[in-house]
Amino acid sequence: MELLKNTFLALFPLYFYMATGAVLRKMKILRTEDLPKLNALLFRSFLFFSLFNNVRNADFTGADSGKLLLFGGLSIFFLFGLYMLVVPRIIKDYRQSSVAIQAMYRSNFVLLGMAYAEQLCGPENVGPVSLLVAIVVPSFNLLAVLTFELLRGGKVNIGKILLNIIKNPLIIASALGAICALCKITFPEYLDKPMKSLGSAATPFAMVLVGASLTLKSMAKNKKLVLGVSAVRLILSPLLVVPVAVLLGIRDAALVGIMTATAAPTAVVSVAMSYELGGDGELAAEIVATTSLLSLFTMFLWVLALRGLGYC
Repeated sequence: MELLKNTFLALFPLYFYMATGAVLRKMKILRTEDLPKLNALLFRSFLFFSLFNNVRNADFTGADSGKLLLFGGLSIFFLFGLYMLVVPRIIKDYRQSSVAIQAMYRSNFVLLGMAYAEQLCGPENVGPVSLLVAIVVPSFNLLAVLTFELLRGGKVNIGKILLNIIKNPLIIASALGAICALCKITFPEYLDKPMKSLGSAATPFAMVLVGASLTLKSMAKNKKLVLGVSAVRLILSPLLVVPVAVLLGIRDAALVGIMTATAAPTAVVSVAMSYELGGDGELAAEIVATTSLLSLFTMFLWVLALRGLGYC
């Protein structure tokens, strides 16, 4: 009972931020049409500085960092390969199968990874999660395009994909942070302090937006498919990856990063990508909404299990 209480209290700030976002949407202070611009603000400012600050303070010299990055990357590609083999045999319509596959391996890791790590391990220990972003974000982007193009028989433009990855503000932030860390570049306090303040706003702002986007308007149309994909996203994917990470000795914030990368709800950006690349965008929206709501319970249980076993 004490473990249950402590886990709830550790995660309560995240739930509070999300509840605030839901209330603000209900009051029409935050409107659905405002969310894309606010997400752009989040990615290009608050998350940018949060990642930059965490990566520039991270330790790149330890063997654990290399092991974490390698395992994180291989895990994403493993899930992608597995679902590419299985899902098209079950879901024949490529517009739906491509959306389902992307939903199964592509999580909302960028928004939730550091948020959970900060709450469970402390802001000073989230460096490993920031490092994971440098692997997970480009992998998600690359594999998303591959998913749609391969299933519809289209031609993959690798050059365009790589250019979009390089232009991603989170990749730029990670790269700049890594350069500062490796070259031991420091900043005067008058510059360092406001950069840290902007970065510290990332978690509450991100979780407020997550709360504002929670809705289940159209789930009934594809109920069985949505629930099946959600079960894979929230239960099977982490079940295939997290125990292996534990066996490899990955612990604390690094393990929380792996857990959120595989157990978090489907990435919000997958909806826009589904429409853009010829998938069933409405189905993608239903999956994002459903996994976002269900993850409030499933991720709590994952955290409870890891804390109960003493791994984080």
